[in-house]
Amino acid sequence: MALTNEQYDALMREYNHKQSRNSQIVSYRTKELYNAVPSLSQLDEEVSKVSISSISAILDGKDINVASAESKEKLENLKKRRIQLMISAGFPEDYLEPPYDCPDCKDTGYINGVRCHCFKQAAINIVYRQSNISNILSKENFDTFDLSVYDDDFFEPGSSLSARANAEFALEKATNFVQNFKQKGGNLLLLGRTGCGKTFLSNCIAKALLDKGVSVIYFTAGELFRVFEEQTFKKNVNVAELHDHIFDCDLLIIDDLGTEFQNSFTTSRLFGCLNERMLRSKSTIISTNLSLEELRDTYSERITSRVFSNYEVIKLIGNDIRIKKVIQNN
Repeated sequence: MALTNEQYDALMREYNHKQSRNSQIVSYRTKELYNAVPSLSQLDEEVSKVSISSISAILDGKDINVASAESKEKLENLKKRRIQLMISAGFPEDYLEPPYDCPDCKDTGYINGVRCHCFKQAAINIVYRQSNISNILSKENFDTFDLSVYDDDFFEPGSSLSARANAEFALEKATNFVQNFKQKGGNLLLLGRTGCGKTFLSNCIAKALLDKGVSVIYFTAGELFRVFEEQTFKKNVNVAELHDHIFDCDLLIIDDLGTEFQNSFTTSRLFGCLNERMLRSKSTIISTNLSLEELRDTYSERITSRVFSNYEVIKLIGNDIRIKKVIQNN
């Protein structure tokens, strides 16, 4: 459903609460510092006096550039003395910096009047009701990725890499994708049979990027096309904002492509979605049980050529991990 006024107000109350919390923490720490280093209080009074004297000098006709330069030099010296006093007393120099949840928007939800990525993700979580995704990501992440579930003696015909060695290579690619995401972005195509760990790996990436403040939205292919159908044929206002998030989020994950009911509509909307996101320089991860050949046969040439030329391919091989885990746990 769309983000209602009540939901928007609730989000803004959360941001107001964060700002109030930060203010209280800074206030408490300031008192703590003044008690531990009384001369810091006097130093802060000097900072205020320098600022006021600079304004007074300008009002009295002093050249604004000269007054500003003198004020800047004095404030810089006072700042250095302040840091030295704090460090000598055992406090870090950034002790009075507010402990922002999002340093980019400073817990306001907006940057220069535009919704911050943290606000977008909060809205996505409400609109898409992704609380279940949070539970999944607490279990499926890079910390819980277990290479031992891949067999050392499983090889695909014509390949010298075992399933485990291949998974190690895939894991390295995924971690590099996360590390370089904010600078480079990029797109991934995860290939492999059912149960090879494609969804698990995409969840690892999602969790790592969410922790970095990247807005992420996850759909199975069927869910994605249901949103497109609701928006296109029924003009459903309840999916309007969710539809916008599909094109606007930093990373869109489309899981199990090829399991949806396929027709000219899904093919057209898939191309439109992938094309629009590339035009907006937004990243996408697609996972599918289909081989490259099957993708070519299932979707139009313009889709497969676009995907193959703009997506890095990560392939996972091996026996069904889910079955193997069930056997191990019994």
